Amino acid sequence: MSEFDEMLVSGEFAAYREAVVSAVHPAGPGAVRETVRRRRRRAVVATATAVVLAVAVPVARTRPWTGSTIRGPAGPGPPLDDVTGARLASPTSPAPSPTPSTASPTPAAPDGRITRAQLLAARLDLPAWLPNPVCEAGPTRLSATYRTEGDVLLEGLDHGDVDGDGRDETLALLRCLVGQHGPSQVVAFDRDERGRIVTLGQVTRSARPNPEWLLAVEVTGGGTIRVEMADLAPGGGWSLDWSQRQWRGYRWTGERFTQVDGPTSFGPNPHLADLSVTATDLAWGPKNADGTRTGTITVTVRNLSQAPANLVEVHLRMQVGTTADGGDWSACQGGPPPKGPITCRFGPLGPGATRIFQFGLRNSNTSSGTGIAEVTPIGTDADPLLDPSRENNEDRYHYR
Repeated sequence: MSEFDEMLVSGEFAAYREAVVSAVHPAGPGAVRETVRRRRRRAVVATATAVVLAVAVPVARTRPWTGSTIRGPAGPGPPLDDVTGARLASPTSPAPSPTPSTASPTPAAPDGRITRAQLLAARLDLPAWLPNPVCEAGPTRLSATYRTEGDVLLEGLDHGDVDGDGRDETLALLRCLVGQHGPSQVVAFDRDERGRIVTLGQVTRSARPNPEWLLAVEVTGGGTIRVEMADLAPGGGWSLDWSQRQWRGYRWTGERFTQVDGPTSFGPNPHLADLSVTATDLAWGPKNADGTRTGTITVTVRNLSQAPANLVEVHLRMQVGTTADGGDWSACQGGPPPKGPITCRFGPLGPGATRIFQFGLRNSNTSSGTGIAEVTPIGTDADPLLDPSRENNEDRYHYR
């Protein structure tokens, strides 16, 4: 045992004897002297202890600092690390509860299923129509029935998820009435986060030369929008039964709708022809013995369409008293026309075909004027044939 340890032990025994003996023997002069001697020894021990601590403290300070805060006595629980002061994990301690996530959940897509009544009650932002002077794009209220020209009718409605957000959108077939016809379009509507009706986009619309008419809209389970359309619009003597029909499919690309299914064009309509006619001026000859004059007019008829015209009629409108007289009238069905309208029916006239006639005429009127040559395709109820391009079905000529 070192001298320093002996001094510490002797000091402890001396303190013990003082506490015990003083409790048993009464204090006297000897006890006083003994007490003084003990106090001196304790003073020596305390001084030696202070010297030792003064030497030990700098040594302890040479230990590297770990960055931990000095802690007080450990309370109940696992022991403290004797270097850092941190409480050690107990193998039986429960695992800390996970911190709940603060990330906001993804908001659900708005419900774009809009009823007919809701569409009729809203002011909708419509895409552009086929250009015309009556129907306009922009904010518009739909109509349930026709009231005046330019009304936009809601003619078809269906629902389905067309943009892939998991919620339905609304597809509307709209028609702007102009007389018996008018352009049409299919528009997709949705709702925004505030529940307002917004326009997702135009799926398709009527066009020139076709399709002139949209008939129906439906959404498949895969999100494809199917639109039924016809090449020719009904009205003006044309029945929709004579129009060619087809379904085309469209899908949303994220920016617009594009066609993904079905035909992209119409073939020639077998009930449709595009005929044209031209006529030369007519110069009457000298008077005959009976006071009439005769002359010849050249009439050219062309079939500009891809559909055959099985029967065609040419009509010459001119001054009263004019009749057919010689020339190519024999090529007409039934021969030269009797007294009355100056007409010639012939056929067939195939696609792209041309027929030229030299018609002889006789007139008892010596006046001059202007006549009109007309051409018309002739059909039947079972096999109708119409020509909607009326601008080339007439030609004016002069006679003198």
